[in-house]
Amino acid sequence: MKRSNRTLAGGALALLLALQGPLAAVPALAQEGGQTLNVQGADIRAFIQDVARSTGRTFIVDPAVTGTVTVTSERPLSRSELFEVFLSTLRANGLVVTPTSSGAYRISPAATAAQGPATVGAERFATEVFQLRYIDAASAAETIRPLVGAQGQVLANPGANSVVVADFADNLSRIRALIGRIDVDRASFEVVTLENSSAREIAAVMQAVLAPPGGQPGQGMVSVTPVESSNSVVLRGDPAAVARVRPLIEDLDRRAESADDVKVVFLEHANAEQLLPVLQQIVGQQPTAASANASPAADGGEAEAPALVPAVSAPAAPLPGQRATIARFPGANALVISASGDTQRMLAEVIRQLDQRRQQVLIEAIVVELSDNAVRELGVQWLLAGEDGNPVGLTNYSDRAAPLLPIAGGVGASQLDEDDPLREQLQNLALNSLLGANGFIGGGGGRIGDGLFGFIINAAKTDDGSNLLQTPSLMTLDNEEATILVGQEVPITTGETLLDGNSNPFRTTQRQDIGVKLVVRPQINAGGSITLFLRQEVSSINGVLTDAATDLVLNKRELETTLVVDDGDIAVAGGLLDQNDRLAIDKVPGLGDIPGLGALFRSTSRQRGRTNLMVFIRPTIIRSPADAQQLSADRWGYMRRQQLNNAPDREPGLDEMLREYMRAQPPAAPAPAAAPGDIVISPLPPAEGASAR
Repeated sequence: MKRSNRTLAGGALALLLALQGPLAAVPALAQEGGQTLNVQGADIRAFIQDVARSTGRTFIVDPAVTGTVTVTSERPLSRSELFEVFLSTLRANGLVVTPTSSGAYRISPAATAAQGPATVGAERFATEVFQLRYIDAASAAETIRPLVGAQGQVLANPGANSVVVADFADNLSRIRALIGRIDVDRASFEVVTLENSSAREIAAVMQAVLAPPGGQPGQGMVSVTPVESSNSVVLRGDPAAVARVRPLIEDLDRRAESADDVKVVFLEHANAEQLLPVLQQIVGQQPTAASANASPAADGGEAEAPALVPAVSAPAAPLPGQRATIARFPGANALVISASGDTQRMLAEVIRQLDQRRQQVLIEAIVVELSDNAVRELGVQWLLAGEDGNPVGLTNYSDRAAPLLPIAGGVGASQLDEDDPLREQLQNLALNSLLGANGFIGGGGGRIGDGLFGFIINAAKTDDGSNLLQTPSLMTLDNEEATILVGQEVPITTGETLLDGNSNPFRTTQRQDIGVKLVVRPQINAGGSITLFLRQEVSSINGVLTDAATDLVLNKRELETTLVVDDGDIAVAGGLLDQNDRLAIDKVPGLGDIPGLGALFRSTSRQRGRTNLMVFIRPTIIRSPADAQQLSADRWGYMRRQQLNNAPDREPGLDEMLREYMRAQPPAAPAPAAAPGDIVISPLPPAEGASAR
């Protein structure tokens, strides 16, 4: 009885507590026959802990997870049902559950769900790619974006014409159904043939007219595509929009019928003087005198002034069958065309294709010349004279560095009077002979009875080596000849006249270029290779022809050839390996051939020379302004670094001259193209007066 009373009292207390509401906000989970949820304002971390205990799963809670939850169920829930209700409760509180490789589950805010893997359960967060067939990705993304939750992401991929959407699974199914309804082809096609206007011109005008406000041409509801072969345009879009656009095109074409048949075309890249004879030949017109006399004078002087083209002042429209007339206006690089509408359109298309920015070619040459010369000389000269100084016999080799005869004359001059002018001349001759000597020189003299004798031995070995490296480079337009010359103009005597009595002598000279000269004309082929017509010349002064003459001896290496080189490759244009061995023997006949003793009566000289010359060429195509800017930045940076290496504590003179004199910034390499969504941070320009290190 007491136990029954105690049970009734406990049940009454529980009923009273249930009527009054929970005393504490703690989760209540039944443990038998399923689980019943009754959570009122419970701490979310405690709620996660109780679910982990009930389902046997491990949860990793992000530090940013905070708040309270309220969940109520009227019937017991199985473990799987409890887990799904748990996932829905977390989604309602802005949280997602992501599985990990260890089998646990990570709970984190839904704001970062798009950057992570797919979540679990029916309320999973996933990413899906929708491939579009008819509508463009940009417009589809703008339509879908308002339907995606705050935690979702929508990205358009114009290249593949697809849309990437990251959101919860139930919302993805709704977006899938919406895309299926809007991605349908309702466009119609219509071809409009033009009679008086150019298809390309009408298409450009219509694309600009149909562009949405703030948009780019070609983004309107109707696309206009020119067909140049039939001079027509193709319209594609909504049938109602196409029906509104067609009358506008027909009206523009009709207005062009009454337009003047004289048109002025301003060229952007091509030269009107070079283009004029091409167009005149197309229409059957005789080329004018202006184009025939346009070439510069061959002798380097001023070219003959071209005949002026007759002025074209408002000519009447040409009669049927009349040929077109094309003239050039030299002051503005423009062409004046008087022709029918069909001819005007044909010439406009030819001009459009020819008036293109031409590519450039950078030609870099490397000229390497290695030389090695070796000379060995050995000779003996002797003299035998009588008591009175008259010579009895001697050997003298004038091609040696120190011949004996001038030295003997200088020794004998000491016996002349000091006032005798011959004494000074003989001594100077002997001194100059010794000054030109090379290597070892030794000798002696004495008496043999009443006679005098003397001898000279000279020996020399000379090694001479040089390493010449030159790198000329220049940039020119495609199929245009360019020349670079680095050297000097040396006067060369071409004639000399002495009149009777030397009353009016004169000498004629001609200046010749000496140095490094490169002449090249590149031609870019369709496959990307380059045909080079080049002439490479390297010349220098070797000295005078003889000691008595002033004529100069010039060393010259010249190469003229045509070769094909791929863009950026290095090719050898030519080379020369020159080896020269020379043996010279001066001797007294008979005596010089005696074994051993014959060395006293001969002079031997051995000379060996070797020269190795190679010319390398590297062409590089400059296709765009960005390539030219990159090249300028590289060359500028190289010269700037050289100046910094010489004077690290001073601002480079290049930067100083560019800033103070030209008022410009140094050339910089173009920045890489930024992807959509990237943040590009550009460096600030240096303050005025500050030096860039």
